[in-house]
Amino acid sequence: MMKTITCLHKAMVFLEYFTSNSWVWNPDNVNMTEYIENCCMGTKKYASNEEIAGLPAGRKHLNKLRNIHHDFNTILVILIWCIFIARSQMARDIWHFVVNLCYKFLSYFRASSTMRY
Repeated sequence: MMKTITCLHKAMVFLEYFTSNSWVWNPDNVNMTEYIENCCMGTKKYASNEEIAGLPAGRKHLNKLRNIHHDFNTILVILIWCIFIARSQMARDIWHFVVNLCYKFLSYFRASSTMRY
């Protein structure tokens, strides 16, 4: 038990400086974009031990994966929606209502954009 108490006392003495003083943080540097970019690049280079030269290829790969993700989600939503439309009259009615509403909005927008004031 004395070993545990001694360990806790040492930790308490060590943390006393940080817990009993008041600290004022200035976030000006954090708000700068350049600072954040440098922080991320430094973390990548020094903490993760990754090469900076591979960054453009990594961005290109990430964009490709993001596009695949969006395409898959779009196809999935369209497929599920088509299944619901094929089986439900209420879904067909909602679909026709939405399409009709979009058509009216686009027609109104087209008509109002050609008017001269």
